[in-house]
Amino acid sequence: MKVFRPVLCALLLVAAMSVPAFAAEIRLAQVADISSLDPHKVSDIYSANVIRQIYSNLVQVNENMEIVPDLAESWENPDDLTWIFHLRKGITFHNGEPFTAKDVKYSIERIRNPETASPGATHLKEVQSVEAPDDYTVKIVTKRPFAPMLMSLTRYETSILNEKAVSASGADYGSKAAVGTGPFKFVEWSRGDKVTLEKNPEYFRGPAVLDRVIYRGIPEDATRLIELESGGVDLIPGNFPYQEFANIEKNDKYLTYKVPAMSTLYMGLNTEVKPFGDKLVRQAMNYAVDKQAIVDAVYFGFAAPSRGPLSPVIWGFDPTRTAVYPYDPVKAKELLKQAGYADGFDMTIYSDNRTERRSAAELIQAYLAEVGIRANIELMEWSALLSTSAKGIGGAFMLGWTGTGDADGGMTPVYHSANIGSSNRFRYKSEGIDALLDKGTATLDQDARKKVYAEVQELITEECPLVFMISQELLGASSKKVQGFKLYPNMISPLYTVTLSE
Repeated sequence: MKVFRPVLCALLLVAAMSVPAFAAEIRLAQVADISSLDPHKVSDIYSANVIRQIYSNLVQVNENMEIVPDLAESWENPDDLTWIFHLRKGITFHNGEPFTAKDVKYSIERIRNPETASPGATHLKEVQSVEAPDDYTVKIVTKRPFAPMLMSLTRYETSILNEKAVSASGADYGSKAAVGTGPFKFVEWSRGDKVTLEKNPEYFRGPAVLDRVIYRGIPEDATRLIELESGGVDLIPGNFPYQEFANIEKNDKYLTYKVPAMSTLYMGLNTEVKPFGDKLVRQAMNYAVDKQAIVDAVYFGFAAPSRGPLSPVIWGFDPTRTAVYPYDPVKAKELLKQAGYADGFDMTIYSDNRTERRSAAELIQAYLAEVGIRANIELMEWSALLSTSAKGIGGAFMLGWTGTGDADGGMTPVYHSANIGSSNRFRYKSEGIDALLDKGTATLDQDARKKVYAEVQELITEECPLVFMISQELLGASSKKVQGFKLYPNMISPLYTVTLSE
């Protein structure tokens, strides 16, 4: 049969349209499974990464940690206590509900409600009222001047939720349902295995190129690396095995990513458990540990000994600070003797099972033994470590903190006594530290704020409700088919601009 060229072209076009397009599915490996997809209920980075893809905020940060519009297209601060946000129009949640100012009001009030018990409530602690004068305007009034307001609103905990979706799901919200306005929709969470997301075709910036996103929790470093090499995963977006990074940088089959982290890693001490309530004991433990040895042996040089409670890349870090508590076991023994523990004591270090945390705990165990402190290491599943340490764990614990790009978010959640029971896992109370942190949030002059935060950094270093460890570099790697990925200093990288080549 003779087919004329225009008809043939039409038939070929129909045939092409009937064949499914290339399914752009990216698979990412994280160190641990998520704990929840309810932004108001979590405080871990692995949940945060998935939350970042599902939800939107009033404002966000870019790769340079600069504040940029998100659901709010503009804002103004007409006086020291008032913030007015003008919202984008025509946005819908994943369940089809229209986004309005009422959703912002609901979300902020929910996170601040004591019944929610949100670890992120501290980021909005100064909010007095939230009003929605019309569908596309939000007015937030604070109790006093609140300098870190915008940076606090970029946090994953302050994501905007849909009241109807939360109410409909009840106790299942965050595990079987998660509804935002972000570029990807929640599909399924198979506990201990993976979280699956799919493209949101109605995303207000336009649909993402990726069709599906799969996050897998793979605790073992070797397994994550094998999965990348075999094609089981496409991207390790941070927490790449430190000991393998130098080798993979030389391999032209992969793309690598490296950026200074906003996070600080530490061994926390529950100060309500003896003998950690004694500052002399805490200081002795800090002198007992060789931080540079941890940098060299565990992080293979991709880190630096801590210079205090903040990472150097966070705004408000005091650049005059040097590494804290140099290795001095003689000094450690002297302080223990002064505290009445010349013969040392027994304690437990709790950690999850990831390689670097476990290895750091083992090194600390050995250093403490040299000054007479007998430490036992107990490994816990990640979510159990988080929940137990928030309530008050029976000893020391290996964790870290990222916070916001502002000194307030880097210190207030973990050191202010108002956050005992959630993010202040040290259960530490200091009127002096509380007062300085409160002063810092209420000081609008940036130079004056820096002076306040320099003072509080010194005081926290002196009080040390933790054993300071390191500020790390974030490392990531992917196959070469992954294009457009950027590793963010806060460890929470968006996937909206990522593409996959066939």
